[in-house]
Amino acid sequence: MRAVYVDCDGTLLTLDCAYDALFERACESVGVDATPDAQAAYSERFLEAFSEFRPNPYRAGMAAAVGTGGIDADPEALAAAYVDAEVEASVSAEGARDALDALEGADTALGVLTNGVTAVQRRKLEAAGLFDRFDAYLPSYEVGAHKPDPAIFDAARDRLDAEEYVYVGDSLEHDARPAREAGFLAVHVDSGAEPGVVAVDGLDTLGRAASLAGRG
Repeated sequence: MRAVYVDCDGTLLTLDCAYDALFERACESVGVDATPDAQAAYSERFLEAFSEFRPNPYRAGMAAAVGTGGIDADPEALAAAYVDAEVEASVSAEGARDALDALEGADTALGVLTNGVTAVQRRKLEAAGLFDRFDAYLPSYEVGAHKPDPAIFDAARDRLDAEEYVYVGDSLEHDARPAREAGFLAVHVDSGAEPGVVAVDGLDTLGRAASLAGRG
C-alpha cells in the first residue's frame, strides 16, 4: 500500500490572477478602493494570525487594513469577499486531473496535505472539482502545525496507513525538503523547469519514481 499526498496551492491549484489582485477584488466587491498601505497592513496581520492559528486570519488581516490603511468598510464583509475572491480565482492546475488519474489505483491512497484554513482550502478544492478525489484531507489548521513542521508529516502517516509515503509539492523549502526528511519520497513540481525534463538525484530515486508512475 502506498499513500500519495499532494500539496494544494501552487500544485493542485493555481491562481488565475496575481496574488495582490485578490485584495483589490475584495475591496472592489464591497465598494471601496484598495490602497498599498491597506494591502500591506492586511498581509502583515494575516500572516501573523495565520502562523498563530487564530480562528479567522482573514478577518484579522482586514481589521488591520481598515484600522491602519484608510479603508472605510466592515472587516467581516471584506474578509468574506476576500475568501470568495480566492475561491473563485483558484483553478485546477494544468495536468492535475491527469496526474490524479495516473496515481489512482487499488494499492494507492490519495491525500491532500496543505497549509491553510480548513474550510477555505476545502471550498477551493470543491470549486475546482477535486476534493472528492482524495481519501484524506489534512489542512494545517486541523493538525495545528504548518509545513515545514515535521508534525504535519507525522499526522499524514497517522491518517493513512501505508508501507510507503510520497509527497508532491511545488516548494523545496515547505514541501520537498521537509517531506524527504520525514521519510517520504519527495516529488518537487517545478513550473520553471525545462519542459519535458524530469530531474532525479540518482538511479535509486528514479527507480522509486518509476514504480510510482507504474502503479496506476
